[in-house]
Amino acid sequence: MASIKQILNSTENRQYALPERKWKYYQEWHHTVFFHWEVPVYFLEKYIPKDLQLDTYSSMAWVSLVSFEVKNMRLRYFPSLPYISNFEEINIRTYVIKDGIPGIYLFSIETNKLIEVLFSRLFIGLPYEKAEIERSGNHLTSQNVKKNHLLGFKIGETASLQKTDLDLWLSERHSLYEMCNGKICRFDIHHKEWELLDLNVKIQDIWYEAGQFIINTYPDKIHYAEKTQVVLWGKVQT
Repeated sequence: MASIKQILNSTENRQYALPERKWKYYQEWHHTVFFHWEVPVYFLEKYIPKDLQLDTYSSMAWVSLVSFEVKNMRLRYFPSLPYISNFEEINIRTYVIKDGIPGIYLFSIETNKLIEVLFSRLFIGLPYEKAEIERSGNHLTSQNVKKNHLLGFKIGETASLQKTDLDLWLSERHSLYEMCNGKICRFDIHHKEWELLDLNVKIQDIWYEAGQFIINTYPDKIHYAEKTQVVLWGKVQT
């Protein structure tokens, strides 16, 4: 496992410099599954805050569902806590850019623990919602009755992946943009370059929304990563 100093010293994968202020959170993302869909711009553009620009690849937008298990989340100077620090997360994102800094914009972010919803909304500022997410071996299921979100898949074998420019464009994003009291806020993120793998996966159920795009078809691209160590900063207004 890399030290935080080693993570911060590995910046070749970044599009912009590390923040000069001190980092605030640390966490690990385990068993990360990326499902990606290529989407016409008009499905999304009016659902993006006006101060953000929809980022495109070959004139097409992309929507991604990202599922992972968070472990050892902690604040700077504090240890991780067994129950609070480990949880499941599923988010639906698209790709945006502001002031030349590419990032992601979330349509939804869900976790299986109510305490994470409260903690994240209060201390981090991200709009987590509660969903019934269960992981059993290589099988994951999730349901958010309030939003009619549904997911079920089984992870199969992985294989090495020779990353393309598109793979890097989709995965190497080091900022997250959200609305904060009517203003755009940016959350800075850092990790070493994703060690992406190809993945054989069986999808049993899937239904989410991203703007006018309904996520209910097999993805155009799939990525998998076993473990990624992540350092995060607090939000700043842009």
